[in-house]
Amino acid sequence: MPESAWGWLIITYLFLAGAGAGAFISAVACDLLAPDWSRSLARAGSLAAGPLVAIGTACLVLDLEAGLWEPWRQIYLVGNLRSMIAWGVIILSVFIPIAFIYAAALNEITFVGRIAKKYLLHLEIVGSVLAVATAGYTGVLIAVINGVPFWNTSLMPVLFMASAMSTGLAVAMIGAAIIDIRTIKTLSNFALGHVIFLAVEGLVLGLLIFISLTRSAEAAASAQTLISGNLSPYFWSLVVVVGILIPFVLSIVEYYEYGEMPKYLVVGADLLVLVGGMSLRALIIYSGQPPQIV
Repeated sequence: MPESAWGWLIITYLFLAGAGAGAFISAVACDLLAPDWSRSLARAGSLAAGPLVAIGTACLVLDLEAGLWEPWRQIYLVGNLRSMIAWGVIILSVFIPIAFIYAAALNEITFVGRIAKKYLLHLEIVGSVLAVATAGYTGVLIAVINGVPFWNTSLMPVLFMASAMSTGLAVAMIGAAIIDIRTIKTLSNFALGHVIFLAVEGLVLGLLIFISLTRSAEAAASAQTLISGNLSPYFWSLVVVVGILIPFVLSIVEYYEYGEMPKYLVVGADLLVLVGGMSLRALIIYSGQPPQIV
C-alpha cells in the first residue's frame, strides 16, 4: 500500500462509524416496520451501533496524537461552528450516548433501559437523524479536503452513506443470526436491502471513477490508480467482486429463495459486504493524490 497522511486509524473510524450508524438505522427500521418477525435483527443492530461508533471515534481521537496526550485541548474542536470537524465532534458526542440508551431501551437492559423504553419512539427519531448525520459525515470528512481532488466531490458522502447502510445491515444480520439462528429465514426479507444499497454503492462508485477521469490530472491519476494502477488488484477483487458483485448476487438468490439458501451463504454474504466496506475506505484513502506543485 502507498503512503498516506491518513492511516489505518482513520480508515477504521470511517468504517466503524459508518457501519454503526447503518446498524442503528437498520434496528429502527425493523422495530418500526416489522417488530413481530424482525425482533432479533432490531436487537442486534441496536446492540452493535453504540460500541462500533464509540470504538471508531476512539480511533479518531488516537489519530489526533496531541489531543490524545492533552485531551483538554479537544474542547477547542467545537469552538468554531463553521468547521466540519466541530460539527463532527458534536454529532458523535450526542449520537453515541443515544445509541447506548436506545440499545438499553429496546432490549430492556437494567433500570435505565426500562425507564428509557417509555421514550423509545423519541430515541428512534432523534437517533435516526444523528445516525444519518454520522454516516454522511464519514464521507464529508474527506470530501471537504480541497488538497486531494479525488476526495473533493459531493459524491463521496453519497458513496459512504450507501456503504454505511449496507455494512450496517450486514452487522445487524450477522448479529441476528448469532442471537437466534432460526431467524435465518426471516433475514431473507432484508436481503432486498442489500440488493438496493449495493446497487446504489456500485453506481455511485462507477460515477465517481468516471467523473474523476475527466476532472483534474490528480483526480484522474487517483482513479487510474484504482482501475489500472498498483491498487487495481485490490480494487477489483476486494471492492468490486468480493464486496459488491458476489453479495449482490447472493442477496438476490436469498431474497427469492426465502430461507432455502444454506445458512453459511447467508452469513457469508454479509461478511463479504463488511470486507468490501473496509476495503473501499482503505483504497479511497490510499488512492488520494494531492495537487502537484510545479
